[in-house]
Amino acid sequence: MGGMTDPRLEDHVVGLELQLVELVERRERAAVQGLPDEAEAISREIDELQTELIVSAETLTAENPAPHAEVLAESAEDASFTIVDAGMHVGPSQPEPGAGALAPRPGVAG
Repeated sequence: MGGMTDPRLEDHVVGLELQLVELVERRERAAVQGLPDEAEAISREIDELQTELIVSAETLTAENPAPHAEVLAESAEDASFTIVDAGMHVGPSQPEPGAGALAPRPGVAG
């Protein structure tokens, strides 16, 4: 993420995700133990946390929008490419060393 993102908000989002995982496990245990009222109460807590997570994620996205790639191609076949961003490879081919954010797939005319 970029330098403009509030690390406290990022930590808050991670905390919400961890709470959600725990609540889902508690809800599953309550259901298995035949405690439908408890499972329903936990479901309401999950709904509240999911809403808070959505708001926090939207705030993070507004503060630091994701980069995008612009593809100029006449057909889908011409638009074959690999996106490389922040050291993470996305796509079926490995980028050439020194390739930019938008690297053509090997064997595809660029």
